Amino acid sequence: MRGGLKGDITFLTHRTDLADTALTDIAEEFMAKNPGVKITVESSKGDDVLKTQIAANELPDIMFVPSGLGMTRKDYPTYFVPIDDLGYTKENLWYYENGAGPDNHLYTLSIGLNYQGFVYSKAAFRAAGIEQAPKTMEEFLAAAEKLKAKGITPVASNFKDGWPLGNYADGAYSNDMTGSKNYQNTLISKDLFAKEPGSLLEGIQFLKTLADKGYLEKDLMSTNWDASKRDLAQGKIGMTYLGTWLPAQIEQNGGKPEDIGMFPVPGAKALVGSADYMYGVTKNSKSPEAAKAFLKFMWDNGYMPKKAGMIPPNKDYKADEPFLKELLSYNLPIVEWEAHVPEYQELINKAQIDAKKAAQEYVLAENPQEVIDKYNKKWAEARKALGK
Repeated sequence: MRGGLKGDITFLTHRTDLADTALTDIAEEFMAKNPGVKITVESSKGDDVLKTQIAANELPDIMFVPSGLGMTRKDYPTYFVPIDDLGYTKENLWYYENGAGPDNHLYTLSIGLNYQGFVYSKAAFRAAGIEQAPKTMEEFLAAAEKLKAKGITPVASNFKDGWPLGNYADGAYSNDMTGSKNYQNTLISKDLFAKEPGSLLEGIQFLKTLADKGYLEKDLMSTNWDASKRDLAQGKIGMTYLGTWLPAQIEQNGGKPEDIGMFPVPGAKALVGSADYMYGVTKNSKSPEAAKAFLKFMWDNGYMPKKAGMIPPNKDYKADEPFLKELLSYNLPIVEWEAHVPEYQELINKAQIDAKKAAQEYVLAENPQEVIDKYNKKWAEARKALGK
């Protein structure tokens, strides 16, 4: 650790649930070793606030790359300082490229790795007489029926919040079912909701099937994210389709590690891994050396990622979590997710489409095909306008 570090640092996190606990503990540990540094941990207040801060050149010293503002790798040199001197390389860090700018300098670090799949309550499965996790879609639907018959909510969708529908509607389902590094990059030359195996359309049709069969929450518009984690911990919910970041949060809500399992979406051809939120030191920082030192302190040996319940991006990390061992035991090929190509991002920005909102409309619509036609038309118009 560098000696004589000084400065006031603001650390902005997307993990609002950890700002006042684990992340503050890490900051206090660093400050005890570096008394010349004062660190304030702040929770994100949303993209609109960040937009204002960007416009005013008032970004915090350390922050995450906001997913809702269309910021990509090409923007890293505009907002962040290089961190090549912290010792992270392609050889010791997964998804190094995700943190590199177009100039090949490293600017950001991932808080962790993610695989997607069904996180489930083994207690709920036992109560419903389900002896093993489903491997086929037929087995999956049969398990959901058994859970429903036992009075257990088979699948938590967290429908109202929208963002938890991303796996169905926004690429994860399609990536795993096709084995593609990024299925959405193929949509530049075809319909957004194309009729083909593993498509985004197939993903939201899967969601609608679960809704139509009564396998989701009874009232889709009053779902509660925090309550769903508690209910998973207590076996009141059978499963949910999210990422490897979730089990730690279920444990924080009273779940036992041995009662939390995870399996791939039935029919998956691969497990497509991706980097979670990226963090870097901004150009607005008046104490960049102290900020970089704190960033390194948090990431060395996967310290912060583990505190956040993530799979550390450090290549020397050995998985020992039961749920992760179970997921990997399916021996599916591991595919490293590839970022959206600029052409796809241009189309999304032009069409102004949120696939998760489209999924909500599709599930609730009296005529679902009209929803698909509407969004495919918007996509086609954007492609035409951009010459795609």
